[in-house]
Amino acid sequence: MNSKDMKATFIVLGIALGILLAIIIPIVIISREQNDKEAFPDYVKIEIKESDVANVSSDSYQTIKRQLENDPYFAREAMISNFYSSNYTSADLKKLLWNFIFSYSLDNRKYVSNFDQKKETFCMRSKYVIEAFKELYDVNITENINYFEGFVDYSYVKGNKYCFYYGNVARDYNNDLLVGIDAISVKDNVVTTNVYLYEYYTTYTSQELNYITNLKNHIRNSNYESANNVVKNYLNGKVTHKQLQFHILNNGKFFKYQILVSKNLDY
Repeated sequence: MNSKDMKATFIVLGIALGILLAIIIPIVIISREQNDKEAFPDYVKIEIKESDVANVSSDSYQTIKRQLENDPYFAREAMISNFYSSNYTSADLKKLLWNFIFSYSLDNRKYVSNFDQKKETFCMRSKYVIEAFKELYDVNITENINYFEGFVDYSYVKGNKYCFYYGNVARDYNNDLLVGIDAISVKDNVVTTNVYLYEYYTTYTSQELNYITNLKNHIRNSNYESANNVVKNYLNGKVTHKQLQFHILNNGKFFKYQILVSKNLDY
């Protein structure tokens, strides 16, 4: 084959490869997005830059605020208290385990080796459990994962898998949960928010539903003093004001947020 023939062959192959990639790449992207939607059906992708939240009156700030306030995955992760990933010790493990089970999307079955609806458990290989804790808390539990065997109300070991009682955690906590955000900032991809965590129990009477509607309106309008009043005095609930620092993980396999710091602001 002479040089002209080789050049022509390479051109044809290059064109064929380009056409093939043009077909395959969109299919892969669509498939990945579909799988992600199935695993996290209530998640809306969030993008935040420093300029987006520099002005609290801007449309971008208000959009991000509403996205976070309406995201149930964010609200669940926000439940973790007094946690600093940089100061992690095995003494934190029990509360991290509880929050891990509470926060895990039960629709996310890709990394679950066994899901038992009757026993209300799901199991994962130890490899995935370690990865999931790293993704959620930025901590390495490799040396501590065996401690899970001692938390018999929440987990047990089955071969090389760890199984988790999501039903027990659900019975531990049957409150409704809403979030109000009164400050957002971003630096080096770390998002810092001041959050009001509203916890209350309701039997959904017509009167309670009216109070909840009022509560949601107050949160939407950033009337936190009024929102606090509704929860404390009309829903017999609890309000916690805390600061969270986290990464947004739009492509996260197990979770959509990585909590770095959670500290109470009111004592």
